[in-house]
Amino acid sequence: MKKVVFIALLFCVGSTVAMAQSEDRKAKSGSVYSKLGIGFPVDIASTSARSLGLSGVSYNEINVANLANPAHWGNLVYGLGAGGVGLESFDASQGDNTAQNTHFSIDQFQLQFPVIRGKLGLSASFSPVTQSTFRNYQENVRYVGEGAAQDTLVYGIENRGSGGANRAEIGVGWQISPQFSVGYAASAVFISLDDQFTGAFANTGYQSVTYKLETSGYSFGNRFGAFFRQSELFNEDDELGIGASVSLPVTIGAQREQTSTQGGRTIAISDGPQLGNGDIRLPLNITAGVSYQPGQLTMLAAEGSYEGWSDFKNDFKPSEEDLFTDRYKMGLGFQYFPYITGSNKFLSQFKYRLGASYDTGHLEMQGQKINTLKFSFGLGILSPGPNSNSSMDLSLEYGLRGTNSANLVKEQIWGVRLSLNLAEIMFFRPKLQ
Repeated sequence: MKKVVFIALLFCVGSTVAMAQSEDRKAKSGSVYSKLGIGFPVDIASTSARSLGLSGVSYNEINVANLANPAHWGNLVYGLGAGGVGLESFDASQGDNTAQNTHFSIDQFQLQFPVIRGKLGLSASFSPVTQSTFRNYQENVRYVGEGAAQDTLVYGIENRGSGGANRAEIGVGWQISPQFSVGYAASAVFISLDDQFTGAFANTGYQSVTYKLETSGYSFGNRFGAFFRQSELFNEDDELGIGASVSLPVTIGAQREQTSTQGGRTIAISDGPQLGNGDIRLPLNITAGVSYQPGQLTMLAAEGSYEGWSDFKNDFKPSEEDLFTDRYKMGLGFQYFPYITGSNKFLSQFKYRLGASYDTGHLEMQGQKINTLKFSFGLGILSPGPNSNSSMDLSLEYGLRGTNSANLVKEQIWGVRLSLNLAEIMFFRPKLQ
């Protein structure tokens, strides 16, 4: 069964290559690997931590909203908001074939505000869990009939996919003591996937045929977090942070329907093989890390995560389940904030972040794991207002995913992300504070 899915993946890449060689059919999609399952996993991360190759569970930046660890919400001082967009380019290669795809995404949005300043805080957010976006096209020739009545049929088949799983979440964080905080978040997890096939014929005597597979469903999830910090460990300005978060597995009751369009007529089918009702199970996620700030200017952090994708279940695509494997990710990041010194030099007016991460991947094909090595650099731009704590983060990324071994697909990934971090959007400081 693995060979069947492997061949399907090669068809996916080969057809994407065919599109990239023609300007009017240029691909505008994401990673070829997002076709499998319910899309490629998207990590829970704060907007600033992405530039570090981390999630942000192990440290808390007081002026930036943090989605990674619910425990950080107990340390809130300001009302915070965050959101952003990203653009990624995928240069795929398989054998002598190459293709380029592009993908525009809207990242998570989050609002946080303190109920008791520095003690108890709330968070509400919307973020992606997985993303599926691909477009495949292949042209074929088939001979119909025999002898003088034989007809040469030239046709093309296009497969488009979009959607994934998303999370709407609300939670609370509590600082039990100056050193220790905990948090909890409840969420509704939604799945919405479209997988559309269109057959078009060069001969106008044949009508085009389109059918779409639509998968939807929802369930509820739970996430927990803890954070420990110790100041003045080696000097009066340093701080050690240790954080962890756990997202419990989620089983989604989903429905899958097929709609067909031919000659202006639309037919919906909900009964049949791999249609109707079924379960989709998302895995356990554990993320933990440690950070150290020798002073206010610099910080070094290391984080790792585990996702149990070997337990992934999809009743609508059971043939793919053997391709999923447990995922491990490790990251190391460094940040430097020279603006704290108050220097008037131009290069001292920004926040600088640098990071690298290695991801073993959640897929294994032909004995090869689809891993990802990524490097990132971030620039934080402070708001020009004299009393503003807001900032804007620009992040640049470069990564390598997959391998050309065993005739698989290797991707070079170029990405840019822009995030807006708003502080004090909900409160006014008292005049005498």
